[in-house]
Amino acid sequence: MPKKTFFRLPVEKQQRLLKAAHAEFSRVPFNEASVSNIIKAAEIPRGSFYQYFEDKADIFFYDLSLLRDSSKQDLEQLLLDTKGDLFKTIRIFFKAMANEAINGENAQFYRHLFLHMDFKNRRKMSPELMHAHQTEGFQFLMDHVDFSLLKIDKTQPNAVRLLLHQLMNNVFQSIASYYLNRDTEQALTIEQIYEHFELVTGWLETGASVQDK
Repeated sequence: MPKKTFFRLPVEKQQRLLKAAHAEFSRVPFNEASVSNIIKAAEIPRGSFYQYFEDKADIFFYDLSLLRDSSKQDLEQLLLDTKGDLFKTIRIFFKAMANEAINGENAQFYRHLFLHMDFKNRRKMSPELMHAHQTEGFQFLMDHVDFSLLKIDKTQPNAVRLLLHQLMNNVFQSIASYYLNRDTEQALTIEQIYEHFELVTGWLETGASVQDK
């Protein structure tokens, strides 16, 4: 997270620094990104940068958190729009997220993120409402999901967390598969990752085995 001094800056200066950082992380993967390029584009001294952020990773994960928070808000709004239908919400959210990650204005940032994603990056990117530090977000989920459509209920919060975890894993693994296979013989179209996502989501929703034998 930024230091307190960052939040004391005028909003315009905050935005200029974040825009410079986002452009750098969109240009190259994190390991190749340069603080020198960020401060040059932001027109601030190197010393000032370290008054606002601990290091390159600090501003990277803050930039990532802003995208994550935006996605979380989209997910919450979709849950309201679908009247609590969790699976319908996830399906709509996935298509919007995949389109943004592949064709949107932040596509290059997402490309580097998914190609070089580790566990820490994936956890910080996920807009899941279940993280331990997001109690308010998880409560929003519990308050607005229509549990009459699920085999679990409000008395099983750990089961809800696990289901959401699996659904969000499917979202990000499906998008990651597009980038990981992009320059190989197994390259996927966006329609194919939709199919992959829907297949796994269907298994989570109804199961993959025949129940009546």
